[in-house]
Amino acid sequence: EPANALSIPTWAIHFSSVFEYLFAMGMVWQMAALSGNERWKGLTWGMLPLHASGVAACTYHFFYNSPDLSFLVLLQAALTLAGNTTCAVAAARLASSNGWTPSMLNPFDQSSAAASPSAAASDPPAAAAIPGAAAAPNAAKLVVLTALASYGVKYGELLLGPVPYLGGVEGAVAGVLLCFGFPALTAARFRKLSAQEATPSGGVPSPSA
Repeated sequence: EPANALSIPTWAIHFSSVFEYLFAMGMVWQMAALSGNERWKGLTWGMLPLHASGVAACTYHFFYNSPDLSFLVLLQAALTLAGNTTCAVAAARLASSNGWTPSMLNPFDQSSAAASPSAAASDPPAAAAIPGAAAAPNAAKLVVLTALASYGVKYGELLLGPVPYLGGVEGAVAGVLLCFGFPALTAARFRKLSAQEATPSGGVPSPSA
């Protein structure tokens, strides 16, 4: 193992951040059902590039910070910028759907606050039950996933032979596949969930789908 290989605690910090973010994406998605506002789902999609940014960092460390894969550092920065932008746009769309307007940014304009619809005036939406999804992820699940991933990568990659030491074109291709592969699986999961929620139990798409 190279001298710059990450320690178990360092891997744990990386993986816990990735898993926590995945949990957060799922909880934000559930808010669409709990609030009745579908634009919460847009915020989940807006978070996806930031998830890919975290995976890019883990990918770079998986290959022992190979100089041939240093482009992953730039890619991580680009994904962070893209994610911050998409999250900001999604949050603005969500806020506007709840009556927010840019004029509310003016602290001296009291008219917009007085004219804005009051959330207290309407009854809160009933909580929607989501099969197979907890309102708050179990902390024990986070600990177990983090431990398994940290020890699995730390010692498991030693069994992969030359793979963690790949460089050149092969290393670049492997790095890109890992960097975008896991976020693609996450996107597929939410896409499938969206399709299931848009189709009633009878199999006929709802009018809003």
